[in-house]
Formats: sequence, structure tokens, C-alpha cells
Amino acid sequence: MKKRWYCGMVAALLLAAPPLLFAQTTTPTAPAPTAPAEQVYTFVEQMPTFKGSRTDSIMAYIRRNTRYPDEALKAGASGKVFVTFVVNKQGLVEQVRVARPLQDDLDKEAVRVIQSMPAWQPGQQNGQPVAVAITVPISFVMQAPAQPAAAAPKYPGGPEALLAYLAAAPYPEAARATEADVRLFIRFKLDATGKVMGAKIIGPLMRKPAATPPPRPATEAENLEVEQAAVAYIQAMPAWAPATLDGAAVESEQLVLPIIFSPNPAPNSAAKPYPYADQAPVFGAEATRMDIQTSIQRAIKYPAQALRNQVEGTVYLYFVVNETGALEQMQVVRSAGTELNQAVLEAARSQPVALTPPRYQGKPVKVFYVLPFSFRIR
Repeated sequence: MKKRWYCGMVAALLLAAPPLLFAQTTTPTAPAPTAPAEQVYTFVEQMPTFKGSRTDSIMAYIRRNTRYPDEALKAGASGKVFVTFVVNKQGLVEQVRVARPLQDDLDKEAVRVIQSMPAWQPGQQNGQPVAVAITVPISFVMQAPAQPAAAAPKYPGGPEALLAYLAAAPYPEAARATEADVRLFIRFKLDATGKVMGAKIIGPLMRKPAATPPPRPATEAENLEVEQAAVAYIQAMPAWAPATLDGAAVESEQLVLPIIFSPNPAPNSAAKPYPYADQAPVFGAEATRMDIQTSIQRAIKYPAQALRNQVEGTVYLYFVVNETGALEQMQVVRSAGTELNQAVLEAARSQPVALTPPRYQGKPVKVFYVLPFSFRIR
């Protein structure tokens, strides 16, 4: 009896022992074989179904959730990205990859949109859910955003009348000491009634020496008097037809005009470039049409040495867009240092011929521009 009780206790203790203790008293078993990778089909009896709203589809979901990356817009990148992904047995999207890349930012956005999709109804083969690979194209097409209807200000009588007004600037007495041609550039705006406001000189006063040496160089006080005369002449302009936005008169953007004081003014020639035109020139490609300031700004590269030295500033560039749409007569009229000046000039010289040249009354014309290009370190 005692022996049977003892054996029974031993058996009970063995049965009650934790698995780890029991395993230590047995021969180790071989590791379980690795499960085979899930088979991925490309075509099955019942293909996966996108589970959006009742009126939704995969392409509608993609169009609604895709955002055009800013860097891709700036680079003018467009086209289609082909993305492959797997809808697994549970209907979840996985293994997303770009099958045909286009541009880095567009590729990343295409992958992001696919990864954001909700679960699908999984595909089936022989009545069983299976994993299925799918490839979809995602289109990135740049469209010009809707812009409010805007109109630039217009001088009474048009650009020819404005040229005549600028050419009629009376020669200031302070300039007679040097008898030189003097050129200045005046920056100003027009208020909502078309009147000049905030006229200021930009850049240095530029003198062209006379044929004979002047009796003496101009004094600082004389230069100041010439500058004040130029500002006063611009401020005395008749009111323009103001700029408009959606039909309402508004304050204009910044304008810059040259004043040339000459003891022997040249007759107003039809060859002179206009200060503005009915139709501004258009630059870029058909898919990325832009104005000349935007086109030059995009081509500017911040000089590495200027970046290292923390050099900032604004360069004002004078240039002409001729009847063919080409840029010519480029000149810095307000400097921000040699390196920044050169960066702006190189960007301007790199510009292709405009898609459409400036036009006035339906005919191609020459137009001059004085535009600012700013360098800021963020």
C-alpha cells in the first residue's frame, strides 16, 4: 500500500510540473519548419474591391487625397507615377513601392496616398481569400490656379504718352554745373485713385560726362537737389487709371521709372522701349507659363560665398524685353554687392526667348523693366 501511494504521488507531481521543468527532463525537439511565404497573385477569379463610399472608386480616392508637392511645382515636374502594392488576405494594403519613378517628391507623394488607403475587400481564388498585387498610375498635372481678374494701372494716353512725359523732365539748375546727362530711378506706388504716393530714389545718381570736361565735380548738395527734382517730377504726374482687382480699384504694386535730365534731350523716338505694354511677355514652358520676374527669380542661385558670409540684400535690375521676346540691355541700377549682382545678371542672361513677346495694340514691342530681386537667409 505504501509503495502504491508513493508512486501515485510521484506521478501526480510529474503531471503537475510546469512545462519548462518537464521539458528539461526530455530530449529537445527539432525547431518547427518556417511557414512558406504567402503567395501573391496578379490575377484571380475575384479581384480585390476598393471599399470606399458607395460612389467612391480607387481613382476618385487618389484624386481627392493627392497633394502636389511644393518642390515639384517649383521644379515644373509633372507626369505619371506607377505604384505597385499588395492587397493581402485581410484586405490591408502592404508592400507599396514605385514601379516606374518620375521625380523624387512626386514618387513619395504617390506612395503616401496609396499607404493611406482604407482596407479593401480581398481577392479570392477557389473561394479562399488570397493576396493580390495591383499597379495603378497616379497623375500629377500642373494647372494654373484660378486668379482674380486683375488689371494693371494705365497712364492717361498710354505708354507713348508716359514716355513723352518722362522725356520732358526739365533740366535742374543744380545739374548745370557739370552739364552732364543724369539718370535716376524712382520707385513709387499708385493709390486706388491712381495718384502717385511714396516716391523715392533707388540706387545712386548716374552721370554721363559731357563731351568737354565739366568746370568742377558736382557737390553733394547739388546731387541732392537733382534727386529732389526727379522725385518731385514723378509726384507731379497726372493720375493714372488705377489698378483693379475683380473690377474694384486698388492700390498698385511697386512701379519703377527712370528720369533722365539732359542738357540736350534726344527727340522722343519710336525705337525707345515702352514702360509697359497691353500684353506682358510670357516665359517658361506651355505647362508652366510665368512672368519674367518669376522666371528670373527661379534661375537665381544664391552664391555660396555670400551664404557663408551671411550677405543679404535686394538687387534692382534694368533690362529690356525686345520684340522677339529676348532680354537685352541688362544693368544693375541698385547694388547689393558684387556676388549678388552677378547672380542676378547670370540668371537674366540665362533666360530663353519668351513664349510670347510683349505686345501693344496687338503688335510686338520693346518694353523695359526695373525689377527687384531679394536675397534673404532664413
